[in-house]
Amino acid sequence: MGSLIPIGGGADAEIQNLLNTAFNATNIKIVRTKVANENLLDDNHHLHRIAYRLGTYPIGNYTGDDAKGKWFYFLKHILKNAEFNGVLTAKSIKMTLAYALRNSTGTTDIGKLVDTTGTLSVVLVCPNSLPNQSIPIPNQQADLDVDSHGSIIEKPPIKLFTPHDLSPPLLSPTTRRPRRSKTTKTRVAKKARAKTRKTKAKKTKKATKAKKGK
Repeated sequence: MGSLIPIGGGADAEIQNLLNTAFNATNIKIVRTKVANENLLDDNHHLHRIAYRLGTYPIGNYTGDDAKGKWFYFLKHILKNAEFNGVLTAKSIKMTLAYALRNSTGTTDIGKLVDTTGTLSVVLVCPNSLPNQSIPIPNQQADLDVDSHGSIIEKPPIKLFTPHDLSPPLLSPTTRRPRRSKTTKTRVAKKARAKTRKTKAKKTKKATKAKKGK
């Protein structure tokens, strides 16, 4: 997915990685279910909202660069007005994604967008330098996708993933296995304490029965 974008490092590389992860073999199953239930890629859903909900936006700190704001400006304004041969670029992107998410196999009905290996290809050509403009990051209360009557059509949960969830797990320097989060450690510790209390209670119960037997 994101690997098709010929870019450098920094925020661009982060976006690339997040796109790759959001549509990897595991996460694409979640996205497919959401697309089927909500028609997430129709004309009433917008790319900046979809990116927010998928978690495909940079969260890194880039000095002097509002990477998140610029990425959402690009999705909300630049692509909204861009077109090729009378077809809006945003619509083309969503149509291609919709096909890929609804058809895990097969290369029919999409014509020249599919090569002999069954890979969907989309090329975005930017004729001019993008403006250095940004917008606020979308959130769960404002700027929601609505239908033609103005009714909110976004279904909960608002976000499918968060960039943190899509990030590679931190490995322990000793075991080289994913580190457990504080939440997981707390949960494991609680289970261990509960198990200890249960074991002590059983021993006390057995000791009481033994005394009564005497």
